[in-house]
Amino acid sequence: MPKVKPPQMEEKNRMVRSIIAKHKELEGLKDKDIAKRLPGTTQTFQNKFKRPETFTLWELRLVCDILKIPVEERGLML
Repeated sequence: MPKVKPPQMEEKNRMVRSIIAKHKELEGLKDKDIAKRLPGTTQTFQNKFKRPETFTLWELRLVCDILKIPVEERGLML
């Protein structure tokens, strides 16, 4: 059976997760470090990381600022 292309939304979610994961590693931050600066708990951040479409625009901007994600990559997250 041929491999089915994932829906467009899932591709976007994968992109967001990969960018966040990359910059978490580059900045040497853990989920709890990021969650301290966001509303909610570490578990809330982890749940939103698993399902990036649940981030509000404001939260996503905060994550980008915390992780120092460049403007070029921020555009890929939208």
